Amino acid sequence: MRKYILLVLALMMIALPFYGIYLENKPRVGPIGNGPAPTPWFLVISIVLGGIAFLSLSIMMFIKESKGKHGAQ
Repeated sequence: MRKYILLVLALMMIALPFYGIYLENKPRVGPIGNGPAPTPWFLVISIVLGGIAFLSLSIMMFIKESKGKHGAQ
């Protein structure tokens, strides 16, 4: 169960920064401001790298479980 939660959260962690960048650069109507704010790339990259690390951990948990089931037979 833990590996499924880790997989879903890792995929969300990878996808959400890109969705934030999309919303930031989406054209808007009306007096909203002076355009998009500068993107904090260090934050985006660090969050995506963390998501990739958790994704690889989840994949390793899936592989470990599949090897354990086949070895017990």
